[in-house]
Amino acid sequence: MTEGGDLYVSVSPAYVAERRHIEAYVAELRAVLRGPRRVKSDMLAEARDSLIDAAEAYQRSGLDRPDAEHRAVAEFGEIAEIAPGYQAELGLAQSRRTAFVVLAMLLVQAVFWDNLLPLVFSRQPLPIEPGSPAATVDVAVEWSGTACVVAMLAVLVVGGVGSRYLRLGNRFVRATGILGLIICGTLVVGGGLITVLSPTTAQASTFEVALPLLVFLALPVAWIVRSSRRCLVLA
Repeated sequence: MTEGGDLYVSVSPAYVAERRHIEAYVAELRAVLRGPRRVKSDMLAEARDSLIDAAEAYQRSGLDRPDAEHRAVAEFGEIAEIAPGYQAELGLAQSRRTAFVVLAMLLVQAVFWDNLLPLVFSRQPLPIEPGSPAATVDVAVEWSGTACVVAMLAVLVVGGVGSRYLRLGNRFVRATGILGLIICGTLVVGGGLITVLSPTTAQASTFEVALPLLVFLALPVAWIVRSSRRCLVLA
């Protein structure tokens, strides 16, 4: 127990030396991989466990620990050979994460504009006249939102279950990132036009309009942009 109250386990130098080959290998693999932290950590933990199991099996067959670890690492493969496979999986994980972010943000947008906006303005929404520019934009936003939802659901299915049967590479990850950025543009343009043309917001103060746009449009869009850019970087 340390002075600050943190619990630690004393590890002998011999124990560390026994595992220096496996840990060095895992550390090198960690250095070359990029992607979602949790998925990456799980991958590295699984690789470490597999290496340790293999080394222990070689020990039981008569090898000493250093030789057993050398054999386990050699059979696992060179970093340059196995890293692309791990990196591809991390790219798919980022694609799925981006799809989840977009779907969550679209849900927030739908709930906000239909239900929360009147509460923010503390007044009942004024009706939109049929055939008006606001009505046209409203219909366009609904259709584009539906298309975005379908597209992101497709990313989840193809990048999840579909990855077992399809060879998805960097093109899929890059396409997800580009699609996410396109959706961001759609949200900004649609949200901006609705705000400008809506008879409800026309009677609101600048603060009443700016605050919900910042919280429910600008911040969600920034989150989507961040996740989409990660897809492009990984691709």
